[in-house]
Amino acid sequence: MRYVDLGILPSISIEKKKKRRRRIILITSGLLAAAVIGIVGYAFYWPLSALIGQLIKNPRIALSFFRDPSGELKSTDGRTNFLVLGIDKRDNVSYTYLGPSGKQEHNGFLSDTVIVASVNLDTKKTSLISVPRDTWVSIPSWNNFPASEGKINSAYSLGDTYSFPGGGLKLTEKMVSKHLGVPIHYGIRVDFAGFKKAIDTLGGIDVKVEKSFDDYRYPVSGKEAVKCSDGSFNCRFEHIHFDAGLTHMDGVTALKYARSRSGTNGEGSDFARAHRQQKVIQSFLKKALSINNLLDPIKVNKLFSGFGETVETDFDIASIPALVSLAKEADFKEMKTFVLDPSSNLMYTPNASLYGDAYVIIPKNGWGQVKVKIKEFLTPPATPEK
Repeated sequence: MRYVDLGILPSISIEKKKKRRRRIILITSGLLAAAVIGIVGYAFYWPLSALIGQLIKNPRIALSFFRDPSGELKSTDGRTNFLVLGIDKRDNVSYTYLGPSGKQEHNGFLSDTVIVASVNLDTKKTSLISVPRDTWVSIPSWNNFPASEGKINSAYSLGDTYSFPGGGLKLTEKMVSKHLGVPIHYGIRVDFAGFKKAIDTLGGIDVKVEKSFDDYRYPVSGKEAVKCSDGSFNCRFEHIHFDAGLTHMDGVTALKYARSRSGTNGEGSDFARAHRQQKVIQSFLKKALSINNLLDPIKVNKLFSGFGETVETDFDIASIPALVSLAKEADFKEMKTFVLDPSSNLMYTPNASLYGDAYVIIPKNGWGQVKVKIKEFLTPPATPEK
């Protein structure tokens, strides 16, 4: 007689179910891991490839990691200071060209924006200092370039054209640091194309426009030298308008708002423009460093890919993790702002005939007073004792 031990059957069934469940878990975990790796790889492919590209072009920057493996940020008196440069480069003009001798030469581009962003490493509060483009400064000598004087907006052009060590960005950092008494630890330069791309990648920014204004002479890109049919220069310009209030801006609109120099209602000066540029930077930083954007791999990818020459920095490899950490911790909601213009009671506009008929601004009582005021501006108020 055959006996069947019915008690064994359930245990076999249970064991099969356990194996099947383990396989499902392994397959699911594998798919999730693949998805995560894919997303992370997609997000960081361009940052890493850009970094590798920089290493290939300039292997010396890799040594920074071995010189300072701690990866600490450069700082002075508890502050890390960044120079932000916006240059007046048009799409139809390249950064370099082949000279008559067959040697690659640099085109020179003037700075449209010169701003120092200073972060207090203790409080994480951020302060912005705008230096008007027409500020008259001394220019140091290097190689065969003699010491001279000129507008601060010429520094980037001179440094690139006449091969200052580190280029135009480093020369501008040196000159800003010398005249303001503020050490510059890092710099970033962006042109019009990079500016527009960065803002469009974020889906635009929201800027509070203080006053409604019109600008009937905003330059049209690509038409700087066009001959108008009526003999005037009117075809080189367009009319732009902004209403007061919170305004959502794409890259093109934000650029117009930041660059306008001939606005009505008190918005027709470089000083008014400097205030608007600070507003745009504040809005961009708030949007770019929001948690939603930091965790969006597609936006992270786009912010790093395709910029090419439109953005230049001198960040060293070792400091990158610390820079990312600072960006996440810094408080960009309530920034202190300062514009070095005549309204600061530190600067004035002298007779143009003294400067080759050029419009410039200079300190009333020398750069020493300017340095003192800026130091006061950057020094946090003393905490009252309890």
